[in-house]
Amino acid sequence: MKKVAFIYKLIPKYIPNRVVLSFFGILSAFTGKVRKRIVALNREENEKILDDKSNGIFDGQGFIENQNRWEKVCFGSHKKSNMSYSGCEIIATWNALMSLHGDMPKMPELISYFERHGATLRGGFGIAPSAPAKYMKKRGYGIKRLTSRNRDVIRAFGERYDSFMVTFYWDHENILKQLHTVNISKNGDEYFVHNIYRSQGGRFVQSGPFMDLSEAIYRIADKAAPLVIYGIEAFPQDRDK
Repeated sequence: MKKVAFIYKLIPKYIPNRVVLSFFGILSAFTGKVRKRIVALNREENEKILDDKSNGIFDGQGFIENQNRWEKVCFGSHKKSNMSYSGCEIIATWNALMSLHGDMPKMPELISYFERHGATLRGGFGIAPSAPAKYMKKRGYGIKRLTSRNRDVIRAFGERYDSFMVTFYWDHENILKQLHTVNISKNGDEYFVHNIYRSQGGRFVQSGPFMDLSEAIYRIADKAAPLVIYGIEAFPQDRDK
């Protein structure tokens, strides 16, 4: 077991990001889709929970910063899965749409979609990092992937796009510290990280402002490092005219 744990620790440091992403794709393909019956049951339960504004989980508006409090919200059929445990990619998708002022889906609808498109281990390991990008592309947004960890490359990448979904290692020396996916929004020349477990005055808040995308990512945690960054272009068809 010690040998296996040691190998896990080597993954973020020595295995290329593209290889790790391919693994997620394979894992999703073989362990993914939640059964339609479970999807329907989850959606019915989630509509009740999320329509109840008195529980303080979700008001249906604005950025979601409080994933820690979503343990009652259903996602997937794995024994550990719920939106608090493994729903960060879905929340990042919501926040990306919010940052782009897009037409917002209902959250139970968004959860149901990803239970059938991109889930890994039936939701126990969240969804593949590529699934939110494919969803955004389906909605008409321009998408570009970056797997570099070079700060200058990331900084330049940040200047070209309107919003970002970032999957990162909490600790680039140890994959056992897990991964997390967030949306990073832009307001003019400032960058803000959403759903990063930052509390202030008894409530969860965004982190920032940061002066560039590289700073926003690398200041998430002392040993944070990106696995993949998806740049999202709001209206690429208009810019081509």
